[in-house]
Amino acid sequence: MSPVLGAFCRVAWYNNPMAKVDAIVLAGGTINDPEFKAAAGVDCKSLLILNGKPMAHWVVQALESAESIRSVVVVGPEELRNALDGATVLVEGCHEVENLTKGMDAMPDAERILMVSGDMPLLSPRAIDDFVFNSPEADIVYPTIDKQEIMAEFPDRKWIFIRAKEGEFTGSSAVMFRPEVLRLHMDAMRKVLDARRSVGALVQMWGIGFALKFALGQLSLKDAENRISEVLNVNGRAYVSPYPELAFDVDHASDIRTAEDRLSRLSPA
Repeated sequence: MSPVLGAFCRVAWYNNPMAKVDAIVLAGGTINDPEFKAAAGVDCKSLLILNGKPMAHWVVQALESAESIRSVVVVGPEELRNALDGATVLVEGCHEVENLTKGMDAMPDAERILMVSGDMPLLSPRAIDDFVFNSPEADIVYPTIDKQEIMAEFPDRKWIFIRAKEGEFTGSSAVMFRPEVLRLHMDAMRKVLDARRSVGALVQMWGIGFALKFALGQLSLKDAENRISEVLNVNGRAYVSPYPELAFDVDHASDIRTAEDRLSRLSPA
């Protein structure tokens, strides 16, 4: 495809509010917390049984029910092939970047991809469609949710909120991206994924000035977008979603009961 035709197709894509995207579910990894592992009864979170189904089932079901999703690929343990009857499951590798690459390789004609983790059982088609159809034009778009929306829906859960000039927000285990751009910056993505649990590594990556403003709540969302885009050499944007289920992932033993209660209400037997 010529550069001119490629640019035209991208413009046409963004001018079509009903254009569909492909989805990758990263459903691998192991549970490290002993209390959580004992409550879950499994080594891999995506295999945790919630209301009679493995957690990854609820994620895949939400994606397949969304108007904005064209196809779904799951990357996780071998056991998911039997647990997710009919779904396309690829056996996971050793690193999240490797798993992401496997997913992208399975959908070579995808123009944009929505990546979600396999531990988001309350994910809804409405939240997915809103994010896909209303996100700004960018190489990478990351959903954030306002504290007020979160606390109205999940007041008893412990959350970590980031202070910005516009308010307080939390993030999501989902992201939408252009695969051709991500492939060019896989080394940077690996560094981000490896550093995300280390404050020191993140400060080194983003810079001490950025980190101080971040800690003091002096950054705007635009400041954060600009700095992240600069470091990763991509056009990155945030999208403030009104759907708190985008922020709920099962990270603790207490989250299991919350997820089961909500799923019972959403899909009663």
